[in-house]
Amino acid sequence: MIKPSLLFFVIIQNTETMKKIILILFTVAIASVKGMAQEPPRKNAPLKTPEERAENMTKRMTKELSLTAEQQVKTKSIILKREQDRDKIMKEAKENREKMNEEFKAFLTSEQFQKLEQREVEMKKKREERRMKPPPTPKEAPQPPAPEGK
Repeated sequence: MIKPSLLFFVIIQNTETMKKIILILFTVAIASVKGMAQEPPRKNAPLKTPEERAENMTKRMTKELSLTAEQQVKTKSIILKREQDRDKIMKEAKENREKMNEEFKAFLTSEQFQKLEQREVEMKKKREERRMKPPPTPKEAPQPPAPEGK
């Protein structure tokens, strides 16, 4: 039989152990919640307008480069023009692809056209995979030969 004084020591020891376990579990729970809050961007998220993209880029550049108010205005106008041009080019490219597909559809058999479409889907998938892959680490530059002693 355990003496009452020893029983109290065992209870205290177990309580301390339990406190440590609870603290560890709480820390793990907080870390996992924080990790879940950082979701990757959704694939079907609505596209931002050129104005929104220009505003975000200007804010980022202001933070990184400590731009003045005047520099911010000029930066935003340059980026906005580029983003508007980019949207126009992307729209034209999409229209050209659709037009080209209609021309192919006019003389290809349905089986050939399906193969063409499948090829385009595979190429798009490969582009996405390359885009999501981290950049390769640069190889170490070769060291120049050591100068010969005199």
